[in-house]
Amino acid sequence: MTPKLLPSLIAVIDIGTHKTVSLVGQMINGKARMLGFSERRTDGVVKGTVIDLERLHRCVHEVVNDVERSSGRSIEQVYLSLSGPAAEGERIKGIHAIPAHDGKVTAKDVTDAIASAKRLEPPAGRATLLYMRQPTTIDGRAVANPVGMAGKRLEVHFWRVTMEEGNMRMRVGMVNGMSIKVRDFILASHAAACATASDSDKQGVLVVDMGAGTTDWILYYKEHILCAGSIPVGGEHMTNDLSVALRISRETAEDLKIRFGSALHREADANQTIWKDGDRGLGDQQFNRGTITQVLALRYQETFEYVKKDIMQHLEQLFPGHAVKLDQYFLPAGIILTGGSANLADAAEAVHAIMQLPTRIGVPTFENDSLRKPEYAGVVGLMTAAITDSPPPVRRQRGFLASLKDLFRF
Repeated sequence: MTPKLLPSLIAVIDIGTHKTVSLVGQMINGKARMLGFSERRTDGVVKGTVIDLERLHRCVHEVVNDVERSSGRSIEQVYLSLSGPAAEGERIKGIHAIPAHDGKVTAKDVTDAIASAKRLEPPAGRATLLYMRQPTTIDGRAVANPVGMAGKRLEVHFWRVTMEEGNMRMRVGMVNGMSIKVRDFILASHAAACATASDSDKQGVLVVDMGAGTTDWILYYKEHILCAGSIPVGGEHMTNDLSVALRISRETAEDLKIRFGSALHREADANQTIWKDGDRGLGDQQFNRGTITQVLALRYQETFEYVKKDIMQHLEQLFPGHAVKLDQYFLPAGIILTGGSANLADAAEAVHAIMQLPTRIGVPTFENDSLRKPEYAGVVGLMTAAITDSPPPVRRQRGFLASLKDLFRF
């Protein structure tokens, strides 16, 4: 694949349920040096779904203004994150019979197989946004590079990400309305993995990006994306549960979750009394820590049981008739947990107990210390994915803007 021509300025926007973050970097010798950063409370999004475009547009506009001021540069094009239930993925493949008399695969055979896969239409009313490369096989054997190898049947596999056309038009139109072009979409879970998982991890790893309104996951096997998904449950659900259980405001519940919460419930917690303000004065409230940790632990367990169920459903579709287990043999690198909800105390230990896989908190490596936190893995990874595309998505042949013209024709 020919190297991608990158602009000298890379701008990314990550729109989450809780916050919208933008990062701008200057390309120098293939790496991005941060020029500007902005973060705002997201408005108009619930569980990863846009419910009020006007409010979201205002939020994104403010973020863009902030990052242009801080960087001193004008943004002309951006990469947008793609996450939540609106983005659906499926495995597709292109099949090509090898015509050569000696059975050897040529570059043209690979091109024809790719074209065969891309001719498959997405479901009605949906638009294809990404083709992410999966292993190529010859007569059922996975190969890194099929050119020159012998066989009869060549298959090229992709993880295709689609979105409802109206939803995509809305996102693109919102950005275009600010005189900014959408250079491309990047799957948010893939971005989080780019910031936290190494190439050796991707031999077998599950990356879970647990945000406020959604939990996105992506599974890598032998350095390729095997499958990805999203469930509409996140940190805000834990806050709501705590608010209802303790009959307190959401603001107080969020504060208690951060200061005293845990993803694990221990019997000793029931013997601890905590005070909201800590001064035990008039108006201060006392709570039992055991109740807090029990509520949070139950929601954490339920969330990861949903994640496991979603993963297994995808694996059953990919490998019909084969019993695939989520164990350390299949995923030797275990689980990388990132996103804002990964900051909850004992999160990695709780996920290990639920999933029975080694788990660690994913913290992005970045030049700016303030962004070396799980909640910024997405935006840092967007920058990394935009530059390196590792593993590289296979881009549309006609270019992104040309594809949009078809979508906007009435």
